[in-house]
Amino acid sequence: MSREDFRILEALADPGILVVQSPAIIAYNLDMTRPHVSNRLSAFTEHGLVKKIENGRYQMSDRGHAYLEGELDANDVELNQE
Repeated sequence: MSREDFRILEALADPGILVVQSPAIIAYNLDMTRPHVSNRLSAFTEHGLVKKIENGRYQMSDRGHAYLEGELDANDVELNQE
């Protein structure tokens, strides 16, 4: 997983609240392109790290929180880069 991937996941991770964000907002806040963020969010969804709440809206999953907190082995999450 790249540093950019980690930053995208962190943008959805707030342990105190359930954050729902769009690829456009994440891209704007992290100075990335929306297509890149959308692509990565799709990969994260396939691996259970984030949940697609509705069209264009994503939220961190319990598995995603476990990954960011080091409770899930990175070898268990192999993501293809675009």
